[in-house]
Amino acid sequence: MRRQFIAIREIFGGDPPHRAREALWVGLEVIQAELRGERLALRDLVARAEGLLSAPTLSRVVSEMELGGMLVSELVPSEQGRLKLLRPTARALELLAARADDAFSEFAGIVHTAEQR
Repeated sequence: MRRQFIAIREIFGGDPPHRAREALWVGLEVIQAELRGERLALRDLVARAEGLLSAPTLSRVVSEMELGGMLVSELVPSEQGRLKLLRPTARALELLAARADDAFSEFAGIVHTAEQR
């Protein structure tokens, strides 16, 4: 949780949005899907949340993240009408890369300390 709160502060600053933890989760799901080459829609996020987050909540979070420049969405035709596919922005990917570097450095420090014992 500590790392989660640190990431939220780094991404959103000192005044994070009301649903910052949900936004962090959404962002990570969207980035993971992008890196795996998967198509991810809002309905997929609802399914992955397994009832812990409602469709309206996720819809609001996605909209806020689009306004904040973290996600882009694209309406595409589907067998059930229109489908809103989600993708991370370059900014979102840069933030993840920066966090990954910090996490690897922290892990390396832990391993080094353990080896010294």
